Amino acid sequence: MLFAGLCARHRWVIVGLWAVCLVTLVLLARAQGARFNTDVAVAGSDSARALDLASRALGGTGIPDTESVVLHARHGTVDDPLVRTQVAAMVAQLSKVPKVAGVVDPFSPAGAVVLGVDPVSTNRRTAVVSVIVKGSALHPDRATAGRLVATARAYDGPNLQVEVAGPDATAVNATAISPWPILIALAAALLLLGATLRSRGAVAVCAVTTSVATVTALAIAVLLSHATTMTLYAPLLAAVVAAGTSLGGAVVVVHRAQSWLREGAAALEAVTRAAAQAGFAIACGGFCVTLAMDGVVALGLPFFNGVALGSAAAGTATGLVILTLLPALLAICGPRLLGWTERHHLTTSGRGLRHPPGLRAWWADWVHRRPRVAACAAGLVLLALAAPALTLKLGGADDGAESTSSTTRRAYDLLSTDYFPGLNGPMLVTVDLGRAPSAVSPDAVAAALAKDPGVARAAVNLNNAQVGVAVIRVFPTAGPRSPEATALLHRLRGQVIPRVLAGTGSRAYIGGSTALFVDMAANFHGATTGFLAVVLLTVLGCGLLMLRSATIAAALALTSALAILAAAGVLALLFQTNLVTRTLGLATGPVEPSLLVIVLVAVFGLLPGLNLSLLDRLTQPPGPNRGGQARHRRDATGPVRLGHADVGHVMLTMNLVMLFLFAAVAAQPARMMKVIGCGLAAGVAIDAFVLRATLLPALLHLHTPQPSARRGSSRRRDVPDLDWTQSPVGGPPDQAGAAWDSSETATAPFQSRPDASRQATPRPTRR
Repeated sequence: MLFAGLCARHRWVIVGLWAVCLVTLVLLARAQGARFNTDVAVAGSDSARALDLASRALGGTGIPDTESVVLHARHGTVDDPLVRTQVAAMVAQLSKVPKVAGVVDPFSPAGAVVLGVDPVSTNRRTAVVSVIVKGSALHPDRATAGRLVATARAYDGPNLQVEVAGPDATAVNATAISPWPILIALAAALLLLGATLRSRGAVAVCAVTTSVATVTALAIAVLLSHATTMTLYAPLLAAVVAAGTSLGGAVVVVHRAQSWLREGAAALEAVTRAAAQAGFAIACGGFCVTLAMDGVVALGLPFFNGVALGSAAAGTATGLVILTLLPALLAICGPRLLGWTERHHLTTSGRGLRHPPGLRAWWADWVHRRPRVAACAAGLVLLALAAPALTLKLGGADDGAESTSSTTRRAYDLLSTDYFPGLNGPMLVTVDLGRAPSAVSPDAVAAALAKDPGVARAAVNLNNAQVGVAVIRVFPTAGPRSPEATALLHRLRGQVIPRVLAGTGSRAYIGGSTALFVDMAANFHGATTGFLAVVLLTVLGCGLLMLRSATIAAALALTSALAILAAAGVLALLFQTNLVTRTLGLATGPVEPSLLVIVLVAVFGLLPGLNLSLLDRLTQPPGPNRGGQARHRRDATGPVRLGHADVGHVMLTMNLVMLFLFAAVAAQPARMMKVIGCGLAAGVAIDAFVLRATLLPALLHLHTPQPSARRGSSRRRDVPDLDWTQSPVGGPPDQAGAAWDSSETATAPFQSRPDASRQATPRPTRR
């Protein structure tokens, strides 16, 4: 209370300090730049060694960036004169694209050398133009890729279908953004916020708080990238966690301040109380995220380690902004936190606007009367959604799992139909030949690989005798993400290669998309268990400190872990069920560990702040005493029911705002965006409707049963619940709860003050 009041009284000093800090952080981040780790292979894995050896064989230039322009004759064959003319013109135009090193005509002898197979299909309806782009396939140039795809697709017409596949085309598809879903989601979010807060000043306070927290978190993440290893996903997680938590916290605190203003409290008093109560709980939730992510970094969990500090930065930024900047902004806005109509009504009548109970009161009353039913139902839903997480297949999804609206998916289908699926993802076998007398022959290795029934073709692609490294390209018969390709990889690693290298000093490693996927999944096993253990322990410790109840803290920790697993379970249901994926225009496939980490960490980052704030509100004392100070002792029979109705709809509003935004991400064409958006939207929905709206209040009712919560028989069925219908809008929840607890059959139209003299004459508003 003292610290919040200090920030509110010295509001302009706080705002000035934050402005200086924010400008300093942004300038430092821009000057230093980002240094994120862009490695796609797991360090030390078989596929990583294969990439390193291939780079050595190529003189340290990395894997060449080769794009495939797939041409399909809609009528006849590609040998038709009109088609051949169009192909020649397209090849000439592609060679003029900047940073294109060469274009190989499919009808030239060099086509088979570059592609690895005959570039013209056996039915003569499809051909492949190979485009060699300057740079590495592991670091595609998106600007060049966009021009390349646009140039090739310009020749798509009634006679010739033109599609593009390759690293550059995949990068363009993954970063393609459709603006309309985002604009619609932003408009819906603003409308929902305006309808909930009913004040432009309140919306402005929330917007400024969210912007400052998000920019601060991003700047800290960029600066931290110079001190430790962080992946490209770290700033994305920092932005999601900071924006979601700070926006949710700001709306909850603003709502509490509005409640006190409606009761007639002075602006400074309303701001101080709101920031000290709700703001402190949300800030503790942010610091809880920081503590948990620091624990993840200390454990060095694979995949989680590279993004944990981004979420830790978001938790710290959110906690500091909510504790310091938000009270200052609230004090600056003052009575303008209420709309003009409410301010006028408060000035003339001395009390807040009356508001019917609505759905929020009905639902809170239902949970209040049937806590066991609500808790069991919510628990079953949580378990049912978390169970599919055990069957979630990890790995990687190739272009064949993308939406049919993307050119890379159509190219994948053409290559699979007119050639064979394995052409979309060849394996690279790199052989470290070792000493000359005992070195294995690369041709012998290629011949042994070609004999396997799962291999369509294997040939030596490069033999650099100077560095003693050979590269063999292996084309499986099955597609990269198929179980058959995974089985072939294990067979080659465990049987074929050890047999052919026996007695030699040579070593061989297998890379390629399938190998990368398999190594990622193998390295990820056990990391999720460690992450959930850190989440359980951290939330349990913060819950004990905040709520001073081991039972409630344990329930909060367990439900948070189940909510995280439930988000993963929803991903399994959405992207590994044929019926659902066909509806989305996708194909079933594994979920990349890097995308799963984004979902799990972001869902956890959004949980503690609002959950702690809700439980703190529901376990607060019934109301202030005559001196205006809140009781220091927590009352186990606090107004859980009224508190649930008072803050439940505000937190639901915040979850709906985030749900709109994440749904806009899920509406993007790229599968990667759909996985992230659906996972985050599922986590937010589970948190809103299952945890905060149902399970946590029901568990609190069961833990601290009130006499009126056990039975509703003391009331006549035909007598309305005057406690709900005649209380002011939003509060003050604490004082309304005290009146409700003290008299089950209250008839006074307003019971906002325990003092009888104040009930007789409304207290005028202090402006």
